[in-house]
Order: sequence, then C-alpha cells, then structure tokens
Amino acid sequence: MANRLPAFEVLVDMARNDPEGLEALRRSLTNAVISTASSDSARRRLQGLQFRVDLERRRAGTPLAATIRISEMMCRSLAELHASLVTPMDEQDEIAVEQTHRNHNVVPFPRR
Repeated sequence: MANRLPAFEVLVDMARNDPEGLEALRRSLTNAVISTASSDSARRRLQGLQFRVDLERRRAGTPLAATIRISEMMCRSLAELHASLVTPMDEQDEIAVEQTHRNHNVVPFPRR
C-alpha cells in the first residue's frame, strides 16, 4: 500500500487544525485498503461494511458516540461469529426465530 499513516503528532495537528484534511486522509487510506481485497466479492463486502460504518458515524452526535456505535457493531459481529462456531445450525435457527419474535412482538404459532 503506497499510502502511509502519518506520525501520531501529525494526526493530532490535523485533527485540531485541518479536520477536512484528516477526513480526506481517512477516506484515502480506507479506500486503499478496500482496493487490495483479494476478490470482487470481498471488495463489495468491505465497501458495504464501510458504508455501514460511515452511516453510524453520521448518525452519531459526537465522535465519542460514533466510536461507541461502531464498537457495538463490532461486538455484535463477533458475538454472531462466536455463536455460529459453537452453536449447531438447527439451534441457531431457533435462536434467530426467538430473537425476531422478541424484537418485533411476533406471536409464534405452535409447531406441528
């Protein structure tokens, strides 16, 4: 990757004195990483993930709130990965149905 992250002191100075430049640098470095994806499918997934991260940043009121929202996204993703590795598929399906019912107040019909 040709783009390098500047020294911490430079980033601090940019944050204080050139926030637009810092944002342009962030976008440039992010796009450089995404462009190195091993396949088109991986690149599209990374672009989708970056879209979601950018959306959370815009929705948050402060940089700290954005950090918390993105951290929560990462924790949920890690928990889903963990569950998929330790829980059998049929049990995962039941858990997903339960969560859907709980989150959307769906009344389940009895199984036959």
